[in-house]
Amino acid sequence: MEFIQAQGVSKEYAKKAVLRDVNLQIEEGDMLGIIGQSGSGKTTLLNILSGFVEPTNGQVVYYSKVDQRPKDLHGNFSKIKQHIGFTPQHSSIYPKLSVKENILHFGQLYNIPKDTLIANAKALLQFTGLYNDKEKLAEQLSGGMRKRLDISCSLIHKPKLLFLDEPTANLDPVMEKEVLRLIQEVNKQGVTVIIASHHLENIENTCNKLAIIKEGKVQSYGDIDDVRKPFLKQNLTINIKTGKDKEKIIALVKKLPVSKIVDQGNQLVLYPSDDEKALAQLITRIKEEGLSMSDVDIHKPSLRDIFTKLTQ
Repeated sequence: MEFIQAQGVSKEYAKKAVLRDVNLQIEEGDMLGIIGQSGSGKTTLLNILSGFVEPTNGQVVYYSKVDQRPKDLHGNFSKIKQHIGFTPQHSSIYPKLSVKENILHFGQLYNIPKDTLIANAKALLQFTGLYNDKEKLAEQLSGGMRKRLDISCSLIHKPKLLFLDEPTANLDPVMEKEVLRLIQEVNKQGVTVIIASHHLENIENTCNKLAIIKEGKVQSYGDIDDVRKPFLKQNLTINIKTGKDKEKIIALVKKLPVSKIVDQGNQLVLYPSDDEKALAQLITRIKEEGLSMSDVDIHKPSLRDIFTKLTQ
């Protein structure tokens, strides 16, 4: 098992704290999403975890099953960097080089043997769907294709960890979905992925772990379901689409373990004190009394709901 771990990491710039006492662990195969408002410190954390910025206090530890012992990332970065790929928010590719030339250039920075480099480049061009455009100049590519090229350049040395800063920024919805699908495929190939983003829905749909940052501190961290769990009881609702029997259903609902009822016209929103009991009793009573309703839906808090709650 490989992992990278932040242990009491803090960062200051001009005596101003940007990160404070961050502790988290990323395990092999994870897709970790780091989210936070602008200026919260998420990009700084990404840069520290990837080794490009040193913490003021604390350390980042990298463990490889090859080396069999934990190593300080920054103290051993020259050896560990071959395991790390980084895709910045703003493109780092060379506009006057072709797609293939860009990939080969970044591969040469890692001193990859020529035959291996050519084979890796060909495989990457096919994997990222850029093979037919390999002779195009980078400046001729669409935004989505440029982002795929950026990711390709980050993968040319076959890293075990891929860091991405705002990978879907300024992309239209179609290109955004395409890039996210590529990142998921990269993860399926065994690459651990860490993403800093403010696109909450993308993080919720692609990552298995989450770190929410506010003012330089990690407010919540862990598996997404575990992060969501404390918010379920207080934010879960039962939504009922009613018809002609709305008033009778309201009278019925008042006898259930429900703390609040909101009438939205063609829909009732219930805030249950016990969701399982309330739902079971609701369905049973409606059947017994022969009342009509078109739909019942349980709404669980989204990542946006949780993020808003934690960063208010």
